[in-house]
Amino acid sequence: MTCERYLVQAQSNENAARSIESAYPDWTVTMCFYAALHWVEYYASQRGDDITSQFPEKSPHDSRRGYVRKLAKKLENRRLEKLYNDLEDASQKARYLQGIKYNSAIDYFKNHQSEVNISFDKLQQIKDILKLK
Repeated sequence: MTCERYLVQAQSNENAARSIESAYPDWTVTMCFYAALHWVEYYASQRGDDITSQFPEKSPHDSRRGYVRKLAKKLENRRLEKLYNDLEDASQKARYLQGIKYNSAIDYFKNHQSEVNISFDKLQQIKDILKLK
């Protein structure tokens, strides 16, 4: 497997998020998180880092969080971990209605468009920290 597959998936997720932003802001937020996830995988793959062997946690998401935590320390940029966790939390809100007092996630995010915009901004900040375009 080449690292390019993570790059392709990250770009695909981000492009899809942009294409449905107004119609499905809940899925837009979710795809921003998954784009970030694949950017992290791409970064790790380029460096020959095997996330699951370095962090044999209970789930791939737990392993990836451990890798992001370690990477944030290594890069001396703790913001990376916060940005990644914030996107994951927003995705949880969109997918599982965590903390939403609306009938649906789509209604919530249509009424909180700033959170959608912030998701794109946080994704870009992650790419900038990892120096990915």
